[in-house]
Amino acid sequence: MSLPSRLLGANPSVQVSSLLTGAITTPSAKTSFMPGLASVDYLVVAGGGGASGGGGGAGGLRSTVTATGGGGSLESALSLSANTSYTVTVGAGGAGGVNTSASASAGNNSVFSSITSTGGGFGAGGSNGSATNGGNGGSGGGAWAYNNTSTPTGGTGTANQGYAGGNVTNGVASNAAGGAGGGAGGVGNAAIGGIDGGAPTYQNGQKSAGVAVSITGSSVTYGRGGAGYFANPASPVDGTANSGNGGDAPGSGGGQTGKIGGSGIVIARYNSPTQLAGGGTITTSGSGASTYYIHTFTSSGTFYTFPTTGAKATGGTLNYDGTYWYHIFTSSSTFTPNQSISNVDFLVVAGGGSGGYGYFGGGGGAGGFRTSAGTSGRGASAEAKLSLTAQAYTVTVGAGGSPGSNGSDSIFSTITSTGGGKGATGNRANGSSGGSGGGASSGNQAGGSGGAGTANQGYDGGSSNLQSDPNTGGGGGGGGAGANGTNASGTTAGSGGAGVASSMSGTSTTYAGGGGGGQNNISGGGTAGTGGAGGGGNGNLRGATTAAQSGTANTGGGGGGDGGETAFSGGSGGSGIVIIRYAA
Repeated sequence: MSLPSRLLGANPSVQVSSLLTGAITTPSAKTSFMPGLASVDYLVVAGGGGASGGGGGAGGLRSTVTATGGGGSLESALSLSANTSYTVTVGAGGAGGVNTSASASAGNNSVFSSITSTGGGFGAGGSNGSATNGGNGGSGGGAWAYNNTSTPTGGTGTANQGYAGGNVTNGVASNAAGGAGGGAGGVGNAAIGGIDGGAPTYQNGQKSAGVAVSITGSSVTYGRGGAGYFANPASPVDGTANSGNGGDAPGSGGGQTGKIGGSGIVIARYNSPTQLAGGGTITTSGSGASTYYIHTFTSSGTFYTFPTTGAKATGGTLNYDGTYWYHIFTSSSTFTPNQSISNVDFLVVAGGGSGGYGYFGGGGGAGGFRTSAGTSGRGASAEAKLSLTAQAYTVTVGAGGSPGSNGSDSIFSTITSTGGGKGATGNRANGSSGGSGGGASSGNQAGGSGGAGTANQGYDGGSSNLQSDPNTGGGGGGGGAGANGTNASGTTAGSGGAGVASSMSGTSTTYAGGGGGGQNNISGGGTAGTGGAGGGGNGNLRGATTAAQSGTANTGGGGGGDGGETAFSGGSGGSGIVIIRYAA
């Protein structure tokens, strides 16, 4: 799991965006904070319904921007209080049902503050002789008839959220037919049964229309209804994640399971030159007085407004948990206090080194790990907190090493963490030194030695072993902030050293794991090294069809070593991260 995913999912009060850094640029941000947010735009899309014989209905769509669902008028923006948390629920899509047995499941509601969008209606299904109505929902599910001349109806949609599902007209004497699910932008297409026993036909017979919304600054369509039975025989698909689309019914044949509905999404947006709230993945659009902060939730979490007192500095992605202010930098920028601040905690992780390649490359060493809150790298005690004055401090977030390169240093104030050492390349070479050392490479000579780590930052890389038969010979694991990379042994390459867990982001997250070594595998008996906890990439085997893994972005993890020959390079190192924390 990537760093942003861990932070967003584990503690929604402290969330990080890999897309926004250096976003708070007004030195007077402390005095410019408003008492809450007087006008918050939103898009709230529920989960789409699952399909069976009828297509799944789209999740309800409510919006204050561009258009809303069901042909309704745009809704009114929200007014939110300062220093308040608002639960955000992102509805899951409904499960599919077996078309000749049972109906599918409805989608789940999405909620933001006082706004609830209703999950999409289920696509109908049923056994021989059945005629089943589609489920009601944000948009209705499609109807189903199986050897029945009745005319079942699609489920109803919800006002200002979505449309009804498609009916089955004329009935079906000796076949089956399913209507399309309703969409946020249009009624589900009806299925016209073949009374004479022929195959059913369809009016335009595909998915129903969604609604395009530009709340993020780009037009994106959400809330399409799923296709009914036979409407798209070649390629029925699940509803796309975070679209609220309904699932498609099976293309043909009885006993087939319909596709699942797509999960919903919640997006909140406000116009401000400075960040005034936390939660979700935070991006911006526009500039100056026309700047919008956009908080996107692809899973449930919390949207929280900042207190009126404001932060004591600008820079990075800003978050607040009631006790601390956090400034999270995932790329280089500037941190600027608007007053003197004492007892400033920091986490500075450098970029990881790349994995080696050629003959059984070594794993890349993790980036150096230094912190004032908890254990530093190589088992060192926490470092002294910083005292800062009202001036601009450059923040450098080190890049991960490209193939054949060490990682780059990360720097904040007087703190420099050293880039991870690259894993060795070629026949029996030593790993490079760095924040954590790179692993050695193997070959048909005696094994090499791992590179040295840096005191108070990271551990050493592992050694390689000799290629003495078709499966022996592996690269050493890259060192991690919490442990040495392991040595290659027999038919198994060295694994990357473990990283170190830090709660500097507000949740415990592990950084700076070493990369796993590459391994010989001529006759199929080798085992590549695994990456260390904290973003280390896995190595791969000789003759592999996929490349060694790169270190995870913004963890400082080392890249995995390649298993040999010339098909691939070693994995790149993961970029570093800088987090600054101080009391409110």
